Amino acid sequence: MLTKDEANREFDLTTWSKLAHSGSVNAITGLSQMVSQEIRVTALSLEEVLARNVTSLIGKAEDHVVGIYLSFSGNTSGHIMLAFQPKIAFELVDMAMGIPLGTTQELGEMEQSVLGEIGNVVGTFFLNTVANDAGQCLSPSPPMVSVNTVGAIMGSVMPEVIAQDRPIFGIKLSFSTAEQGRIEGRFLVLPVG
Repeated sequence: MLTKDEANREFDLTTWSKLAHSGSVNAITGLSQMVSQEIRVTALSLEEVLARNVTSLIGKAEDHVVGIYLSFSGNTSGHIMLAFQPKIAFELVDMAMGIPLGTTQELGEMEQSVLGEIGNVVGTFFLNTVANDAGQCLSPSPPMVSVNTVGAIMGSVMPEVIAQDRPIFGIKLSFSTAEQGRIEGRFLVLPVG
């Protein structure tokens, strides 16, 4: 098992590029299983930005989204964010609950719980793959669901990241359903410690 300092050195851009693909594919496999739909990765990239500009990895600061946030800790720490347009989040809830698309029109307590579980599954599948491949221990926090602008969500869950001027990099993943591309979303992983 690596020490925390060794783990931090290991989690550089080169290492993350190697882990991003397998972790992301596994995360989307978990999402596919949960919603009983084949979902495919449409884009995967590692992007470096100044920490204060991290919202650009999700979208424009003023875009309204449903965000599902988890932090992770262990040999290294960081943040995970899934972001969907509200209509897409409603469809995800319908698929996960096995009800006709278009049934969900707002996010009550139960619907937010379903989305939280989706975030938990995707985050856990990703972290388990990365942890196994890197020989590390990574644990996710409970998920938090928020409906707001990208800027407001990122500012509330990652204020310490956004306040920094240092460059950081994130794994940005876009995905959609195989049929009709109904589900499109962003999956962002930011290792910070």
